Amino acid sequence: MTQAYHTLRFWTVIIGLSIVMSSLCIGARLIDRSGDLSHRISSFWGRLLCRLNGIRVEVEGLEHIRPDRAQILIANHQGFFDIFGLSGYLPIQLRWVAKASLFRIPFVGWSMRASGYIPVERDSRKKAHQAFMASIEKLKAGYSIVIFPEGTRSADGIIGPFKKGSHLMAMRARVPMVPVTLIGSGRIIRKGSGAIRPGPIRIIIGKPVEYEVIAAKKEESVLEALRETICANYRLHAPTPPPAESEGKPSTGV
Repeated sequence: MTQAYHTLRFWTVIIGLSIVMSSLCIGARLIDRSGDLSHRISSFWGRLLCRLNGIRVEVEGLEHIRPDRAQILIANHQGFFDIFGLSGYLPIQLRWVAKASLFRIPFVGWSMRASGYIPVERDSRKKAHQAFMASIEKLKAGYSIVIFPEGTRSADGIIGPFKKGSHLMAMRARVPMVPVTLIGSGRIIRKGSGAIRPGPIRIIIGKPVEYEVIAAKKEESVLEALRETICANYRLHAPTPPPAESEGKPSTGV
């Protein structure tokens, strides 16, 4: 099947599902104000998008995820399907921190609000701080948070420097940080393109860095260890690891 066919099918499926599933998410919020039911619908939505578009998702290390406690998932950001893969195939209640512009998209944004996700205005320090505090409250309430510390999708697969924020969040909420490596999603929809190339996604979940370790070590040391775990798993499992990946020094910030 041609790339044009896969692309047409993807956009047809995502538009149709967005209308149906977002309506269900909004209706679920009227029944369950916590957003838990809405997120379960969003999770099913993510799995459907992957399956209907021929995207096979493989998850390793689920034993490192505990559904009975909050945690901060620290993941590299490879592509558009990262969100569908993580939301659809991780069996925990997630709350996403996403740029506010996504919340203004009809249907999609409405379902994000219904699911209790957190909008952030990155150009406003005050609103960014409000999103930071809202994230801590979600963690204290028992929900896990996903953070892409690179801040944007990688255009070439290379894992970029991490930005600050998640370490302090873990300290404030007293929760562990879990490294998550995403492989393959960047090849499906390349940054700056709307064309679809179906392929597999691999999600590798590493051992968590517990709160006691986070509190005992410097920020740079914790973040360097998390990034190195993500990079090591990427180098080990990626079909063609970017040559510059092994050369880049870990950043000192998330």
